Amino acid sequence: MITQRQIAERLELSLATVANILSERPGLRYAAATRERVLKTAAEMGYQPNRAAQTVRRRRSNLIGIVHFGAGIEAAHKANLALAADVCARGYDYLAVDMNWHGGSVERVIDELIQARVEGVIISHIQEVFQKEHVDMLTRVGIPVVVVNGERRSGASIICDDVYSAFQALGRHLIQLGHRRILHLWPAVDRLEENRSIGERLKGFRSAIEERGKWVSFSEEEFFTAWPDQLPATGGVMGVTVIQDMEKYSTLNKPVYSFCERLFAASPLPDAIVCTNDVSAIELIAAGLEHGVRVPADVAVTGYDNDRIGEYPAFGLTTAEQDISRICAATVAEICLRIADPHRPPRQQSFPSRLILRTSCGMALAAQSRSKATTTDTVRS
Repeated sequence: MITQRQIAERLELSLATVANILSERPGLRYAAATRERVLKTAAEMGYQPNRAAQTVRRRRSNLIGIVHFGAGIEAAHKANLALAADVCARGYDYLAVDMNWHGGSVERVIDELIQARVEGVIISHIQEVFQKEHVDMLTRVGIPVVVVNGERRSGASIICDDVYSAFQALGRHLIQLGHRRILHLWPAVDRLEENRSIGERLKGFRSAIEERGKWVSFSEEEFFTAWPDQLPATGGVMGVTVIQDMEKYSTLNKPVYSFCERLFAASPLPDAIVCTNDVSAIELIAAGLEHGVRVPADVAVTGYDNDRIGEYPAFGLTTAEQDISRICAATVAEICLRIADPHRPPRQQSFPSRLILRTSCGMALAAQSRSKATTTDTVRS
């Protein structure tokens, strides 16, 4: 490693001068030309400051931990990039821990965060791994925790999307377009109040359905036994939540694709299917292509997250987009406030998602139907 002494010897300056400039010690002034020479030479020689020494000297690490689950979901990847940028903009450095690739347990990650003397921890999009006891382990040693777009945890602030309102709006829109038999594919979770992200999807969809009709739920196997016998005879609105195996979602093991292979091959089609996210919606469209089921002519589809692939006209995916920029900025602001005031009580703040209407929900078909109806009425009159 390049040392401050080596830089001082190359520039023929005192070690104290080089150390003071590189350490940005307050109250000490040097000529601009001297400062520029030291910084330029340090960069050319590949000098890296000793963080441990800086931490001892400053009595703080200036470091925020960002614990995340990698980039398996596009929205999580966008959030992780935004969090890193916002942390740096606040004058902090960050220590990123990817739980997908980490070889140890959660406890080992916590030990590493404590040893690094991070001043705060942001948990990004981790659904099940960090539990209340893990948050407690950090808060006991004075490290505040903020959760971004994850689940509720006692003792931690949570900054998140209003996923309830988003799924309520998606359900209402499908009904408004004339869809009456609507499926909702939902990964099973326990403790709905704690599992905010997944639980609120269910509650939002159910609310939209019950405003206009009847809502029921089945396990996946129960569904294939009951469908379509549970359809209302009056032609009213009916929403069916199909409870799927959470493990398949956690491992991205094509839960929706597998379900639709069975549905498209053996059962009458619903009017529309509401998917947990855009990844699942793309699985549905792929299964439809293989089974000759057209979206939206045969079945309408919605997702969530606004992944870039859904923008292509071949998919035209109706979805909702989280306000990632505001969510991440608010998350970093909250962790900074809690670092400054360790006794600040945790809070929840949510931001509305933006509904993005494209062709997969059947908008174009609905518009055509209304146009034909108007033309026929005009001719008859």
